[in-house]
Amino acid sequence: MAHLIGQASVWTQLQQLLETSCHIFLTGSAGSGKTAIIKSLLQHYATTRKRSDSSLWGEESMDECMLLSPDQDRGIQTIRNYVTLFIRQMAPPQSGDASVSAWRWVLVDDADTFPHISQQALRRPMETYSHITRFIFIGSSTEDLIPALRSRCIHVTMNTFDQYEYRNDFLRLVALPEPVFTEQIWSWILNTSQNNISDLIRILMLIKNILEVSGQPLTESLVQTICSTPFHVDFLPLLNSLTQRDYVGGVYTLLKIWKRGYTFEDILECFQTIHGLFGENTMKQNTLVHLFLINAWIAYCKGNTSILSLQNILYKTLNDPSLKIMGIS
Repeated sequence: MAHLIGQASVWTQLQQLLETSCHIFLTGSAGSGKTAIIKSLLQHYATTRKRSDSSLWGEESMDECMLLSPDQDRGIQTIRNYVTLFIRQMAPPQSGDASVSAWRWVLVDDADTFPHISQQALRRPMETYSHITRFIFIGSSTEDLIPALRSRCIHVTMNTFDQYEYRNDFLRLVALPEPVFTEQIWSWILNTSQNNISDLIRILMLIKNILEVSGQPLTESLVQTICSTPFHVDFLPLLNSLTQRDYVGGVYTLLKIWKRGYTFEDILECFQTIHGLFGENTMKQNTLVHLFLINAWIAYCKGNTSILSLQNILYKTLNDPSLKIMGIS
């Protein structure tokens, strides 16, 4: 698992804390794997304590594990009603070894966006019900929690480490052969990811997928192109919709891309790059893509640069009568 590379001591410490009755406050830089390692910890806890649906722990709220993520309402009314009701429940029933304690858990991710007034409301409940409920807070710095909550937690910090030293571990994780990576290529990837482990794994997976599809050798020039490529998840659905002649899916994808702030020209240039990296290069696919791009650039030169113009070009491309003449239908 990516979040355990370079974090063996943190993982050991967290496992040891499972055997105590303390609350946990985990901090670390963005993309260092904090949330992932806590999810693994909760799933490890649920598995070893024989709790139900152990694979879902840390992924969604359950009877014994509540998630408070930043996309949820975490205001004071939520704390006073919903959360307080949860932590006041009786301790979960024992299963397996009766000598092993079981708790209810509350996971608060991105503690920096957790309102201070809500944190204040947790002070007394955390202390009063610590024998049946345990909290885990995840943040980027110790200042994310108010002192009253920090003092009730054991603070654990993610390790910082030299990613050069763990290069082979990351390559093995994504099943990439180590010999194809020169020092220059690895340096370029690390400079692009900026010590963000999540971004590093995404880039490595992207490289792997491109190498498998294209069969071309890994060069520094190719890596530079990949690292400077726009977010491919935005444009791969458009490529798939076009090649599968899915007009409805293509219209929906174009609208999503447009809402992300890409201009007409940006969309065409990015789409062309994505096709070069991920395209299967069959005659059918190349014809559809080139026809779409030609019509789009013609519209651009005429000043027709709206989202409606792009959607209309997609329709014209998929219904072009010349495709039947060429045997592409």
